[in-house]
Amino acid sequence: MNALTQPISAGQPLAKSQHDLHNARSLLDATLRFVRQHEQATQDPYVISRFGDLHIRIEVAAALLERAEEFLSSTEDDTEISVAIAESHLASADALSAVSNAEFELTGQRTALHGSLHDPLRWKLHLIGNFRLNGIHPPSVRSAV
Repeated sequence: MNALTQPISAGQPLAKSQHDLHNARSLLDATLRFVRQHEQATQDPYVISRFGDLHIRIEVAAALLERAEEFLSSTEDDTEISVAIAESHLASADALSAVSNAEFELTGQRTALHGSLHDPLRWKLHLIGNFRLNGIHPPSVRSAV
């Protein structure tokens, strides 16, 4: 069972996305504060573009989270809701991973992040791709709400 085939919980199906997005934003802010203390680093084209990339990843994750929240509160198709939730999980996990990697690259330190993925992200990518490309619905979508 994975994120697309397990029932959507009535509680907080987007809690993981919200948590990862919050952590990504906090970690980016801490990394920005560190790098800003080193003027030479603030002028480095690689560092500048790295922060641009990270900001965009976080904004994309936030937009997909907002979209999933809208789908969840609507009467959309169950598969579309599940896919929107999975897309949000993927984007927020990707943003957090990218920011964590940048933190290490730019500061030499790594913040311990608590929490783990319940299933590999590549499985979600495959299920989303198979639905979008081939129209194949994941089995047992939203069997209990």
